[in-house]
Amino acid sequence: MKKWFLSLLALLLFFPARGQDDVFIFEMPDDFALLDTLEAPAKSKSIHMVGVSYGVNLSGVTSSPKIGQERVITYNNVGVYFTYYHALWDYLFNFGLQFGAKHGYEGYTSPIEGYGETCEVIEVPLISQFKIDFSRFRLLANVGTYGGYRLSTDREGGFDKYDQRVDYGFIFGLGLAVVFKPFELHVEGNYKYAVASMYQTNKYSDIYWMYTYPQNIMLSASLHIHLW
Repeated sequence: MKKWFLSLLALLLFFPARGQDDVFIFEMPDDFALLDTLEAPAKSKSIHMVGVSYGVNLSGVTSSPKIGQERVITYNNVGVYFTYYHALWDYLFNFGLQFGAKHGYEGYTSPIEGYGETCEVIEVPLISQFKIDFSRFRLLANVGTYGGYRLSTDREGGFDKYDQRVDYGFIFGLGLAVVFKPFELHVEGNYKYAVASMYQTNKYSDIYWMYTYPQNIMLSASLHIHLW
């Protein structure tokens, strides 16, 4: 009796196992076969531009100790720029680089005798310019750095050995571009902060050191033309 029971149990286990190999509920699609028919993602067209700018600076300094410094407005700030918009890895479409050369003026005034001057400067900015396109406009955001050199000063006697003529620092700003190909008109507001003091710390005293860092609020308009 026991042998019959074991034989029947073996048959019951065997036939369902065979049946599972032969029964198909539905045919599974081969998704990988469709990969060759998919279109590649569209690549963003890079933009290369050159432009000229004109700006007005609200110029001043931060100083420690305080020297009664006040801001001045300087004009005739002009620049030449090259801008390159491109998509990082063909997916990040909001990225651009901008560099150029700029000539202008900056300084400050002070009621204290011996302080206050306006300098003629030349600068080379390097900016990461992020953009958001909509219709015929672009919203711009600038983050970058610059290096510069003070060419001259209107201070009586000119520069002396305690003046530091090399300048460098950071630039941050926002802007709006109007696109009418092959031209673009950019209106921007940027904040420039130097991390190099205008003077050596012991310019006026070996006991009380002074730190004076230029800062500028720059309003500018620039006209660019697409190269290709």
